[in-house]
Amino acid sequence: MPEARYNSVAVALHWAIAILILGQIAGGLVMDRLPNASPWKFHLYQLHKSVGLTIFALTFARLGWRLTHKVPALPATMPGWQKVAARAIHWAFYALLILTPLAGWALVSVSPRDIPTVWFGLIEIPHLPFFEGVADRDAAEDAMERRHKLLSFTILFLLALHLGAALKHGFFNRDGVLRSMAPAARAWIGIAALFALLGAGSIYSLNSEVWTPGPGAASPAVEVRESAAAPETDKSPSASDEPAAHEPGDAPNWIVDASASSLRFVGEESGRRLEGAFSDFTAQIRFDENALDRSWVRVEVRTASGATGDILIDLEIAGNAWFDVEDHPAALFVSDDFRHIGGDSYEAAGALTIKEFTQPVTLAFTLAIDGDAARAKGSADLIRTDFGLGENPSWLEEENVALEVGVEFEIAATRAD
Repeated sequence: MPEARYNSVAVALHWAIAILILGQIAGGLVMDRLPNASPWKFHLYQLHKSVGLTIFALTFARLGWRLTHKVPALPATMPGWQKVAARAIHWAFYALLILTPLAGWALVSVSPRDIPTVWFGLIEIPHLPFFEGVADRDAAEDAMERRHKLLSFTILFLLALHLGAALKHGFFNRDGVLRSMAPAARAWIGIAALFALLGAGSIYSLNSEVWTPGPGAASPAVEVRESAAAPETDKSPSASDEPAAHEPGDAPNWIVDASASSLRFVGEESGRRLEGAFSDFTAQIRFDENALDRSWVRVEVRTASGATGDILIDLEIAGNAWFDVEDHPAALFVSDDFRHIGGDSYEAAGALTIKEFTQPVTLAFTLAIDGDAARAKGSADLIRTDFGLGENPSWLEEENVALEVGVEFEIAATRAD
């Protein structure tokens, strides 16, 4: 006689996968709509990848069980075309539940952000090896994202058909098809055990450091180095020339105190304040408040050290559309044009170079000198597109990142000569 019900293993796998699919689709819609400044976005993406790989593995387990165990026969009263459609939808589900996680895996593997996948914070899953030679990773990432979404919504469409057919068999035909997949006690135990493990894994992954920030993330402490190079307005920021010798006519040299100095930037994303800092910059300062014509400053900023504290944003601003840290590792500000505005207020008119763009910039700052100790605090307002920052389409552009960016600095220094 044909089996009247699916066995407990098949039932448990069926319902576990179904619940995870619904959770993935709902979670995907939620995280896609979260602003990039949300601290939950990165963690939800990591959780989404972990659950997707779990569905991938469970689908192979379900498929293996299906091929090695008998399944209940479809009702004899069921029309032939409905039997063919039912079997076709079942096998289409298997294909989609393999292809959709694979598309997500490919999306992560080809992404220029190169974020690793760590399954529930425990096991690092390597990228697929097929994309190492891809030149335009941004375009490939967009293509893979479209495929992943298309496959996901196809699953949702088939799920609606499958659910409608199941309800028809259960409440109209009453032919036992719906009852054959109803969970019994053992199946419920299996489902509960699986979700208890996945829940524990989710909590662990959300509360653990599963990724070590790459070059776009800030280091714990500001590193400020000082040397006595002369200002060069036509010099490439990435140049590594030796510092020029100290000229007798130069103003006194000032050594920067790294622990009391900072370089920050402030912008706006979707109406929210977005703050960050550069943790690595060199400051070369010659300054005499009584001889401004002999004063100059040269500041080189390592763009890879720029960080906001949000991993997704930090990876994006380090990418090609923004600072492009691989090809343009430094930004440079030079000035030998200081003006005393009055009281403790000064201005430094100079040139700022970011990537291949150089624009005139005036820093307004206050200066307090007490013996051999000095503290300067100031700012400048920039238009980011003047420096080629974020001009290309990206998810940051789509979220209305403001054109205006404020640069704020505070420098503490000691007179060396």
